[in-house]
This record gives sequence, structure tokens and C-alpha cells, in this order.
Amino acid sequence: MTHVVSLLVENHEGVLSRIARLFDGRGYRLESLTTAATAEPETNRITLVVSGAQAAIDKVEKQLDKLIDVIQVEVAVRETISA
Repeated sequence: MTHVVSLLVENHEGVLSRIARLFDGRGYRLESLTTAATAEPETNRITLVVSGAQAAIDKVEKQLDKLIDVIQVEVAVRETISA
């Protein structure tokens, strides 16, 4: 199942690498990663597209919430379109 994980994070050096390390070898695949500035210069938006079991996604969501630099975590299921 594919999920879209949207993060609001503090704009610090090393935040992206700490977040990416959470996905290394944990039973899910990071398909896409996008970062963008927000209207507030001290925060950034990171959007991840992740494939994996729901239990694995729930676990990574809890781990992301524990990171000091992460302000907000939102997870949505991406509907797949079959041709």
C-alpha cells in the first residue's frame, strides 16, 4: 500500500538526513521525497511517498513524532489508479 507522509519540520542543517535514515532498511520503500520552503523561514515542508504495510507506516509515524525537529506529521493513503 502506498502512503503520503507530509511533515512540517524546523529548518535546520541535518533534518532531512535524520528523517531519511528512519526509512533505511525498515520494511518499506521510500518512492519519492520532496522538500519545500514554507511562508515561515524557520520551517520547511517535506513530503514523502512510501510503500509498505500499514503496521510499518504506523511505526515510522510514531518515530517521526519523536524527532525534535519534526513539528507536525500527517499520513494519508494514496489511492492507486488501475488502467
